[in-house]
Amino acid sequence: MKKLLLFTLIINFYLISCKSGDKNESTKQEEITYKKPTPPKSEGPIRVLFVGNSHTEFIISYPKILEALAKANDKKVEIETLLEMGVSVDKILSYNKSKAEKLFAKKDTDGNYFDYVIIQESTPVAIDETDEYLNDSKKVIELISKNSPEVATYIYELASPFNVTDSDFNSIKDHLSKRAQEVAKQLTNAEVLPIGTILASAYNNDKGYTAVKDGKDLLRNTDNSKHPLNDAGFLNSIVIYKFLFGETPKIPNQLPLAKGNEPGNFILQDVDKAVSNPKALEEIAASFK
Repeated sequence: MKKLLLFTLIINFYLISCKSGDKNESTKQEEITYKKPTPPKSEGPIRVLFVGNSHTEFIISYPKILEALAKANDKKVEIETLLEMGVSVDKILSYNKSKAEKLFAKKDTDGNYFDYVIIQESTPVAIDETDEYLNDSKKVIELISKNSPEVATYIYELASPFNVTDSDFNSIKDHLSKRAQEVAKQLTNAEVLPIGTILASAYNNDKGYTAVKDGKDLLRNTDNSKHPLNDAGFLNSIVIYKFLFGETPKIPNQLPLAKGNEPGNFILQDVDKAVSNPKALEEIAASFK
């Protein structure tokens, strides 16, 4: 309750203080090359651990889409998750203690069981709890270092919790981006996975993409948490794949995407039917390297 109240106060602060300026002032996304952490030398499959809440898996599932993309591109990948709805990383680790202990006890002959870990913090913590944001990430790395001392870490940059039409969308987006960068800089072998920046580019209608059609947001659900929908899942999963494998994936005809907006309903669907404009989203993804 305390965290919820604090989050509400922070949002209200931005509503009052950031009203100056035009709505959605971001410029069009140019091609950007991001720094990447260095994965350990792997002798077997690439193993990826997702630690997060409903912004990692709820209506859509980044782990499942990434797994499908890897399979379609003949990549040997094993994906594990530590997920819990609507809580911070600290609580995710607590609620999944038994599973986490088993995962971090596994061994690989190359000395690193996991090659990558993607850490997604809760939005209230990422916005205002600077110390907790860093400490939660350190806890994950401390645990995973037991069997993966050279793991490459990505800090998941959260998207702005505002509607794109709100004048505060960009100020909070920039704030969350800065927070993620600050955390990554204080960790070993860690960089930012720019999910929020990628979505902002799509909201700018880059590459001929239309993010809001007939008043409907095609990227995120209209609930308070703004959970990603199929378009966002498709776009961001392509970039996640690129950041892990250093190449653009071949897109299969079908991917495990949401059927409607009900959580956990991931089924194989035709991409050109379940995603509004795959070509434009692929072009947006190509801007992020």
